[in-house]
Amino acid sequence: MLPPHEPTSSPLGTTAAEPSSPVPARVPGVPLDAVARAATRGIQIYPSVASAQFSITGSPLAPELTVTLVFTPALKNQRIKDEIRYELIPGLEVIIGAPFARVTLDYTDAAPAFTPAPETAA
Repeated sequence: MLPPHEPTSSPLGTTAAEPSSPVPARVPGVPLDAVARAATRGIQIYPSVASAQFSITGSPLAPELTVTLVFTPALKNQRIKDEIRYELIPGLEVIIGAPFARVTLDYTDAAPAFTPAPETAA
């Protein structure tokens, strides 16, 4: 098992994490944008994920991952965050063949929808 990413917090709710241990060399022909799209689609299976965006930038030797998620209120949200940190990110590193030089996780809770009270005629 790969060691977990160590987070650092900022006032905006964004978490930057250190890269994990070395991974095998990148397999040629694996487009980083396709890997990011697949991760985005994969995490959207959870009903409490209102929106998701994975982006892989940087160089092939020092890729950077940015994850932006908007959650609706749910008890399972922490489990989803843990899955991303401890399973999905290390898996992406294996797929691209390089550890992320920087990981930014931006989690936001969706504002509850405003439901107006029914009007009554007086």
